[in-house]
Amino acid sequence: MNVLQMLDKVISLTVTNLDNLCSLAILSKVSDAPENEEGEFDELEFIPNYISVPEMFHSFTEEGPFSKCTLCNRPLLGDGTPYLIHKAFHRSEVIFEYAMCLPCRAKMQEELSTESLERINQYMDQFHMEDRNEQLLEEYGTEVAPWVSHCFISGKPIKGEDEYHYYAFCDGPDLVFNGLPMALAGGVDEELNELLSQQTRERLDGFVDEQFGLPPELKKPIKGSPILI
Repeated sequence: MNVLQMLDKVISLTVTNLDNLCSLAILSKVSDAPENEEGEFDELEFIPNYISVPEMFHSFTEEGPFSKCTLCNRPLLGDGTPYLIHKAFHRSEVIFEYAMCLPCRAKMQEELSTESLERINQYMDQFHMEDRNEQLLEEYGTEVAPWVSHCFISGKPIKGEDEYHYYAFCDGPDLVFNGLPMALAGGVDEELNELLSQQTRERLDGFVDEQFGLPPELKKPIKGSPILI
């Protein structure tokens, strides 16, 4: 691994609290399956809820769609292979990115203490992700831009933000409108930072070490402020 590759890994793990905390919150709440499954009959049934993964969710590193899980290298582009994408930007430039298959997502969730998981669920419930999904599908269908135009948590426009994050849920070659896609502005991490218990922080440090294998001199704990006891 060359220096640039190593620095890329360091950035992806330590650039901000927002990555770790918001990812945990979102990964814990988003559904594992697309909407409009067989047997559902509501007003959204005939609204398409997937498109080919758009360029804004392509991999900067791969110069095209994410082809494999960033953590385990599992192939992602086959139909019936659900995964999540997270891309972080600084003034329109990609800072870091990853695609995570659902088995790796499950491993990450196992690092959450019961206390942290309950707090995350309670926090995310106040933003009514399912209602947002229905409203945006009705108003904009599968036009991605309105889904990521404002911060999901603060409601602030993403345009003009120095730092922002995009999240998407995909299945093989398709982006699925299933609570995601969404955007988060950099700077909404204070409340989220208080959701993780000390136990969860320690577990996540271990998870990062195991999955990314950084050498000791480049490892950093999850940066953060208040830790709930």
